[in-house]
Amino acid sequence: WLGKCQMCMPGRHVSKFRNDECMCAKNGGGNDNFDVSVRGRNGLVDGVSLFPLFGGQFFDRCNECRRRMEADGVIMSGSSCSRSYTNGKMYLSPLNMDHLWKDFGPPNISHTIGRYPADCIPNSGGGSACKLRCGIHNGRQMHINYNPKIYSGEWELVRGLDTSNWRNGCLACGSTLETAGFIESGWECTRRMNGIILEKFQYRMQ
Repeated sequence: WLGKCQMCMPGRHVSKFRNDECMCAKNGGGNDNFDVSVRGRNGLVDGVSLFPLFGGQFFDRCNECRRRMEADGVIMSGSSCSRSYTNGKMYLSPLNMDHLWKDFGPPNISHTIGRYPADCIPNSGGGSACKLRCGIHNGRQMHINYNPKIYSGEWELVRGLDTSNWRNGCLACGSTLETAGFIESGWECTRRMNGIILEKFQYRMQ
């Protein structure tokens, strides 16, 4: 177990991750060259060998991941392993990682720029319980969901803006977040069928 495995934290511990997977166990047991992972925020346990049939390895590897992740402070205690009746897959849930995100990012700048509510935790409530306000444009308070992932090319809907002047609103949102230290430069604005998107950005690590 080689250091903290911070699931979904951007840009860190890349040797422990493939996309949004946290490598945490090995088929047959062992403490290196992990090939079993906990994947995504729903806690899917992936990569477990199918053999031997009915050998109990799914629960064994899942509990191995749980023990390592708890011991290293990646998740809080209280998760358990269970098999889904609908798809037959193994899950480690619930994954409580709020403590990892509590102090993520810079402090709020004002009541119009920063976390909303002010004490909310990024990635909480399925990724939609914490907003990141990005200023006011044409009298409207704009925000994105504060939902950092592992990817460097993040994207989020810009909500609350004046769609009649969407580009200037999105540009103002992105510029505000960059100046305030929440995101790195290099972001773009685009319009898609589902709304106005702030894309290709990366959250700044503090």
